[in-house]
Amino acid sequence: MKALTRIPIFSYSTIATTLLTDSKSLEIKFRKKYLTLESLFEFESILAWCASHPEVQSLLITAYGDHFIQGLDPEESKTFTEEKMRKFHSKLSTICQSMFCLSQTVIMDIKLGTKGLGIELSLCADIRIGSSDAKFTFNQLHTGITPSCGTFSFLAPYLNQNILRALLMSGQEFNLEVMNQLGGYTITNSNAGEMVKNVFLQAPVARMQAKRGLLGTNFTNELNPQIEIEKQLFNAAIKTGDYKGPESFMAHNEFKEKISNGLET
Repeated sequence: MKALTRIPIFSYSTIATTLLTDSKSLEIKFRKKYLTLESLFEFESILAWCASHPEVQSLLITAYGDHFIQGLDPEESKTFTEEKMRKFHSKLSTICQSMFCLSQTVIMDIKLGTKGLGIELSLCADIRIGSSDAKFTFNQLHTGITPSCGTFSFLAPYLNQNILRALLMSGQEFNLEVMNQLGGYTITNSNAGEMVKNVFLQAPVARMQAKRGLLGTNFTNELNPQIEIEKQLFNAAIKTGDYKGPESFMAHNEFKEKISNGLET
């Protein structure tokens, strides 16, 4: 009997997980194109399991359909209280930081592209693969939030700040060439299967030590104030309730009045 090479593991409603035994890889596949609070809880649980199983050599993270994550679920976010939005931010930020520190090589198949928080998530991968036709959009400002998962803190050293400024403040769609210039280099001449097998052929200890070396001095206590500032910017933005939809966007004078009444940002 032929040995199984794809073994389903865990039982989650928003994410499918499969062990690829021939390459010692774990495939993590989001069932929907939007991030939800439930999917974050499940994703965090999976990554916690990975942290205690270094024998797994790579994580292949992708999504069903033609595109990778398209941001926060717009319908779910309309129902969020400020507290729930803060909880969402905190959890996603922690997840993004953890991917830098996991012993596994993190590979993301971003397919035909990603948007908003999905871009931040993809920038935390060690390797990105995707279609040469992929398109991207920093659309956070259109949805009433600010980048909140490293763009202003732990991702900043890896990104071209002039390009980021133009892309974020314009909200315009951009292609793979610009993504590469930004600092999100994406490989187009390889598929997911080839990539995980290539990682499997590497010496495990050398691979893990190399990933640790790439962290350099970026993840130190000096980073904490930057993460805190990023959090404060996000919290100030959600005070407006703008994340619930364009029809509720708050004018600046209204925001100033709200803050002057003693509400913290």
